[in-house]
Amino acid sequence: MKFLLILELDVDEKVYGTDQDEVDWLCNDILLGDGGLILHSNEIGDEVGIVTVLDVNVLKLKEDEKNG
Repeated sequence: MKFLLILELDVDEKVYGTDQDEVDWLCNDILLGDGGLILHSNEIGDEVGIVTVLDVNVLKLKEDEKNG
């Protein structure tokens, strides 16, 4: 079974950082990566499946929200 999901991911900027190199690393190496991103459900306590990220758009950094 295959689904196409459109979702928004909120990450902790204290953990992953906000400078351009850190954002590029998160987008390219972690999210787009090699297909090793796993969707986990706390409801069932198990993985739902492997996520293939097709595209990444940074909507807004929380730091940007503070600056206006």
